[in-house]
Amino acid sequence: MTPLRLLPFALLALMPFGTMLSAQAPIHTVKTRQPLVALTFDDGPHANNTPRLIELFAREKIQVTFFEIGKHVARHPELVRALAEAGHEIGNHSKTHPRLGDMTLEEVRAELIETQAAIREATGHEPKIFRAPFLNHGPQVWTVLGELGLPSIGTRLSTNDWATDVTVEQIVERSSRAEAGDIILLHTWQNKTVEALPEIIRNLRAKGLRFVTVSELLESAKNGGD
Repeated sequence: MTPLRLLPFALLALMPFGTMLSAQAPIHTVKTRQPLVALTFDDGPHANNTPRLIELFAREKIQVTFFEIGKHVARHPELVRALAEAGHEIGNHSKTHPRLGDMTLEEVRAELIETQAAIREATGHEPKIFRAPFLNHGPQVWTVLGELGLPSIGTRLSTNDWATDVTVEQIVERSSRAEAGDIILLHTWQNKTVEALPEIIRNLRAKGLRFVTVSELLESAKNGGD
């Protein structure tokens, strides 16, 4: 078992509505006075869309966060390496994308630890953040997150871009509701999301918002969000 590591004290202030870590709640938004938002992308890497996203974000000069699936990382380590080299953050999204709340402690532990190892092998660094597939947690998930010292990242703005009938316009409209401190959940494999992103970026910039990784957003909450 990986030794228990305590999360940094600064993260205690980041839980929604001032909840402490003992409440075992994901971080959905961050209290910050800075005009920052975090775009996040689940379920990659994706053979077609990950290169498109790397190119788009290089052109826009922004960094985002990718929550990657371990089995996909093993299949395309070069894409995860390219993301990291471009300055994007890589998070743990489990090995096989199961409902972790329905699994045993040992099964959850394997899902997370093996994904940590796959990402470390691809990039040279272990993820410092985690997002649960389906945002589904259970006591055993929180136990393993405590062992690994990983905060669980949720979202205040789920665009539902996973839906088969979602439109580009809906993804744009939902994402454009973001306010400072928000974490926006999108999916790497969704072609409509890739199509929507230039307008999403324009809209959020028009509101005076800047794009950062999740860890940068968490860091901004230190010292009262100054």
